[in-house]
Amino acid sequence: MLAAAILLAVLGFAALVVSLAVGSTTWAWICVTVALIGVALFVYDLIRHRKR
Repeated sequence: MLAAAILLAVLGFAALVVSLAVGSTTWAWICVTVALIGVALFVYDLIRHRKR
């Protein structure tokens, strides 16, 4: 799960760079969505490890 969260962080950063280069708000919203999914995966992984 942590690897997936890191991958989503990289994809979100790439979407942010594209958003800034193109000036598109659509890419910015894609970046926000990917970041939220990554944070959710990270929190899920954190909670799962605390229960052990």
